[in-house]
Amino acid sequence: MKKKSTEHSGAANNKVVAFFKKNIYFILMIVCILAIGAMITVAAVVNANRDEPDTPVINTPDPTPEDPTPGQPEDPNPGKPEDPKPFVFLMTSPFAQTSVDIGFDDTNLVHNPTQGHWATHLGVDLVADAGTQVLCGFDGKVSKVTKDPFWGTSVTIEHEGGFVSTYKLLADVTLEAGAQVKQGDVLGVVSADGVAEIAQTPHIHLELTKDGKAVDVMQYLPEGDK
Repeated sequence: MKKKSTEHSGAANNKVVAFFKKNIYFILMIVCILAIGAMITVAAVVNANRDEPDTPVINTPDPTPEDPTPGQPEDPNPGKPEDPKPFVFLMTSPFAQTSVDIGFDDTNLVHNPTQGHWATHLGVDLVADAGTQVLCGFDGKVSKVTKDPFWGTSVTIEHEGGFVSTYKLLADVTLEAGAQVKQGDVLGVVSADGVAEIAQTPHIHLELTKDGKAVDVMQYLPEGDK
């Protein structure tokens, strides 16, 4: 009995040895493939650990629409419009050179050489040769154009800020009421036959009011025009 068992065991061993001898090349190929796969896996893990940064990554939240733009001061009054620039009324002279014959005086009586009487003078007489172009002193709208033998043609212009200017002793006026005029536009020319102040040298009579009150035109001309 013991002899049969030994024989059976020896036969099994012989079969195993025969199997390995017969398939040795396939077994070696499988072992090599497994070894190569293991080496590739180890190399990949080592390289991945080497590429990782040593410093921790800090996640910052995305700025919300309410946050001010980085680097710019926060607006203390968001949505508040900027203050508009203050209005400044500054006329230009109707002529290249400004020469005053009789100035503005709303307090003292001034002699009128044409009419021979004394009265306040609520305008400024600016001297220029007859036929000289008369230029608009400030942007505005023509509110009235009148013609009479005493003052010749008069042009009244309404300006921003409550100012109204009136140019008298003009000729060759083509403007009509309602026309928009700009500073420097031609209003007409100096008349040669204005009766109101004919005894004086040729000139225009320029009046200016602020909110209905007569004011001195010369206060609203730049120094270079006076």
